[in-house]
Amino acid sequence: METAVSRDWSGLHEELILIVMWALGIPDLLRAGAVCASSAAFASPSPCLLYSSAGADDDDDTATIYSPATGAAFKVRLPPPAFRGRHVVGTAHGWVVTDDEASNLQALNPLTGAQVDLPLVTGLHHVEPCPDGRHGRPAYNLYEKELGPDTPSVCTARELRVFIYHRVFLSCSPSAGAGCVVLLMHKQRGEMSYARIGDGRWALITANETVPSGGGYGCAAYNDNDGMWYVLISNCSIYSFDLNGPSPTARKIIQKGILWDDPTSYIVFSPWGDILHIWRYVELRTLTNPIWVPAEHAHEVWDPCSESYTYEMKLYKVDVAPPGRPLPSSTYSTKLRRHPTGERLPGSEAHADWDQDCRGA
Repeated sequence: METAVSRDWSGLHEELILIVMWALGIPDLLRAGAVCASSAAFASPSPCLLYSSAGADDDDDTATIYSPATGAAFKVRLPPPAFRGRHVVGTAHGWVVTDDEASNLQALNPLTGAQVDLPLVTGLHHVEPCPDGRHGRPAYNLYEKELGPDTPSVCTARELRVFIYHRVFLSCSPSAGAGCVVLLMHKQRGEMSYARIGDGRWALITANETVPSGGGYGCAAYNDNDGMWYVLISNCSIYSFDLNGPSPTARKIIQKGILWDDPTSYIVFSPWGDILHIWRYVELRTLTNPIWVPAEHAHEVWDPCSESYTYEMKLYKVDVAPPGRPLPSSTYSTKLRRHPTGERLPGSEAHADWDQDCRGA
C-alpha cells in the first residue's frame, strides 16, 4: 500500500496562492484562514459590509458580513469586548478599528478574529482618568484650550468616545506589529496623533517649521511607494507627512482649494499611483418617521428625524508639483467623474461607479 503524500500549501509560490485566494468566496476564505495561517495572510476578498447582528438567537459578540458582489451573508463571532457596543472609526487592509464602551481603540480582523489593542484613550496628550468619576460611572478629564490648562471637562466614557475620535488610518495590516503605523485624527480642533502597534502612548503631531499650525486635519492616505502620509486639511490643502524620523516633518503639495463651506472630501491613491481627491456633497433632509434608536444610544443621536444624505460625488486627479516648483493653486486640474447618487439608495451608486474606475485605490 502506498503511503499518502501530504501537500504543503505554504510551499507554493506567492503568486499561485494569490490566484487561488482571489477565486474563493468569503466563507471559503474563512475556512482556509482557519487551517492555514499563510492563506489568511494572503486573503483579500472583494469589499464587504460588516454590521452587528440583531437576530433573536444572536448575542452581542455576533456580527454579519455581507458581500455585495455575491449577495451572500454569514455570521461570525468576534472577540470581546462586545461588538454590538462598539463604534467603527476606521477600516483598512481588511481590518476595522473600533472604540469600545471604555473609549479605548482596538484593531479587529473580522475574517480571522485577530484583534490588537491600540494605545489607551488616556495615552492622548489631553485625556486623563477622573478619580471621582461622574454620576457613579467611570469618567475622564478632558483638557481643552478654551477652558484653560487647569479646568478640564469631565466626560463619561460614552460621552468621550462620541466626542473625541474622528478617523483612524493604518499604514498596513496590524499583523505587521511595530511595522504598522496608526494615524489618529481626533478632537479638539482636528488634531492628529500617531503610534506604532505596541506603543503605550499616542504621539501628538505639533506645529514646527514644516508642520502647519491650527490642526483641521480631515483625511489621510498612506503611500507604500514613498512611505509618506498624504493628509487633507480642512481648507482642502494637502500635505505630505514623514513620520519615520525622530519628529514629524511635512511639505505642502497643494494650496487650499475650497469649493464650498465646510467641505466633505477624501483622498485615496489609485493603483497607478495618482492622488485622487473625492468631493462628497451632503445635505440634511427631514424624515416623515423618526429613526428608532435604542435608549442606551439616544445621547449619541442629534435628531432622529434628520438624515444626512449624500446627493452627489465628484472625483478629481491631483497634480503635484515637484519640490522647489510653485504649488498648484487647487486640485481641480482633471475631473474624472461627476455622478449624482439618485434617491433610491443614497450614496450607493456613486460608490459603485467610483469603484469601477479606481478599484484597489
